[in-house]
Amino acid sequence: MLIAIVGGSGAGKTTVANLIHERISVKSSVLSMDFYYKDLKEGEDPKNINFDSPMAFDFDLFYNDLLKLKDGKNIKINEYSFSQYKHTDKIIEIKTNPIIIVEGILPLYNEKVRRLFDFSIYIEAPSDERFIRRLLRDIKERGRTIDSVVDQYRKYVMPAFTAFIEPQKYYCNMIFPWHEHNMIGLEMIINSINTIPIE
Repeated sequence: MLIAIVGGSGAGKTTVANLIHERISVKSSVLSMDFYYKDLKEGEDPKNINFDSPMAFDFDLFYNDLLKLKDGKNIKINEYSFSQYKHTDKIIEIKTNPIIIVEGILPLYNEKVRRLFDFSIYIEAPSDERFIRRLLRDIKERGRTIDSVVDQYRKYVMPAFTAFIEPQKYYCNMIFPWHEHNMIGLEMIINSINTIPIE
């Protein structure tokens, strides 16, 4: 069973995915769509690349790996570096399990991929909170400057959110407003997943 956790950058997708993974009664694995970014080509300036656009992802590889996981096969993929803008030599293995939780900004964008999912949740968070989380993350974890994060957000992130990311919520089974105090809502999601029969 494939579960999609969808939302804008900084919405809390990874946090929610990991909490569900830890709390559901069935064995599960978590797969990040970040692994499927395309490598930056030689000479390309990352400042000129829209990493929130569907064009930034390898949907063919994403689709094939999801098929393998649904077919009971483990997958291996190279880790993506957000500082080098390409995949590294480090291999990540995702083990197949009765439930595969996939989190990312665009897992439901491609229709062929979207059909593979059995259940989907859209994580909703205020735009100012999403921006603050992204700003802090990119500075601390990815070595970005404040100016570069702000420029990227204005030029690419917000337009892409409106055009590509937010419309996915209309394909989702559930829209979940996430903040650290909404544990009651999270419990409802976990209970809902636990009641879904797994073949």
